[in-house]
Amino acid sequence: MRTKTVLASLFFTCTTSALIPIVSAEPPPPEPSPGRQLEVTVIKGKQLPKLLNMEASNYSVMAVIGDRLEAIPYQFDDKNTRGLTFVPGGKLPVEGQAGIIEDNDELVLMYKDMGAKASLEIIRALTGNIISELEIAEKNSKRYAYIVEGNEERSEKTYASYDIKTGLVSTETYSLQLDPDNILVWSDWNIKSLADTPSAPNVLDTMKIRIHARLGFIKATIHNSLVPIRTLAVKNGPVRAVVEADASLSILGINLAKAGVSTTFTSQTIEYPVFAALPNAAGALSSLDISVTLDHVDLDGSRYRTALGPEEPLITATKESGKLKENYTMDLDNPWVSISSGKNWDMYFFFFHEDNFLPTLNAVYNDAKAGSDVDKPERYKGSNTEMGIALSDIPVGLETSLHCNLYFGPDLWQGNNPEIAANDILNPAVVMVN
Repeated sequence: MRTKTVLASLFFTCTTSALIPIVSAEPPPPEPSPGRQLEVTVIKGKQLPKLLNMEASNYSVMAVIGDRLEAIPYQFDDKNTRGLTFVPGGKLPVEGQAGIIEDNDELVLMYKDMGAKASLEIIRALTGNIISELEIAEKNSKRYAYIVEGNEERSEKTYASYDIKTGLVSTETYSLQLDPDNILVWSDWNIKSLADTPSAPNVLDTMKIRIHARLGFIKATIHNSLVPIRTLAVKNGPVRAVVEADASLSILGINLAKAGVSTTFTSQTIEYPVFAALPNAAGALSSLDISVTLDHVDLDGSRYRTALGPEEPLITATKESGKLKENYTMDLDNPWVSISSGKNWDMYFFFFHEDNFLPTLNAVYNDAKAGSDVDKPERYKGSNTEMGIALSDIPVGLETSLHCNLYFGPDLWQGNNPEIAANDILNPAVVMVN
């Protein structure tokens, strides 16, 4: 009888122990700041010595969710010979071998998907072996993710994708309609969190690229719709979609550039890295200026700031803004302009460049209600609040790359302080590999 009692007690103890949930040794990290919320975390291949020269498909990336390690979205991206993301079928060849993890290749995941440090119990319950622990430690918090070998779990979530046939970008937070024959031509840009405007969730009139050239007394202007661009290929991954296109440009009979675009879409960013060969012949032009702007719709009364200039924001669509806009400036060392809609959506426009490309960088702000000339074409009559960047004194006789990047989301200004998110964007979180 006593033996049965002991056995029953042991059975009850083992059964109830199995029902006790396995928990993390640490609480979940706090919600990321708005600037980190949109961040794509990048780990270079050379930071992962145990994975070098291995096939990228062999691994899963996991983070603590609840009481277990679960797969999160990630992708390994090869690099091309210009240092940008390699797109199979694109113009630029892969550096090294496709599908094999090498020094310059990149593992990318979303900062916000990283979780608490896994406890020993959680690790013991995992199928497969942890190869590396990824750790970010900043602002009194720590975040972790794990590279796992021998586990078949893969996240089914996709943050961004591009349909090469229709030109539609679909992401977690927005959709954007591009001309499938010219990815520089934008139409509807629907922001899912945007409300309380007549055109919501659409925030865009259109994107405008202007190339102004002068040869003696002869002037010419090319708009983005006239740039001869040819989409070559797309790489859709769980974290980012990359579209590569080819473009060669002549103006006033002069070969201006042989270029390509490697447009990258993520959940809350749009990046336009341009790789270009600018021949010496372009130096024959008397002047060459390029501007890239976004013409918003229904954003009257928004706040506008630049990296340099007054801390008091300019209020859009007012007569005063036309008088004040020249005070809001930027340069290559302070490369951003920003707008806060007051309707749960803020945006930054950053310009990045290689060390050999040093043009003059200026901010652009146009507003018909502030006295600016109407900048056609316009899809919405009387649209305004057009902001962006302008390049002048453009150097020639070199090969280089430049980046026009947009970052956007709710409350990036965190009240009235756009410098916080700008600093996060300029200084991505540092990943330690354990």
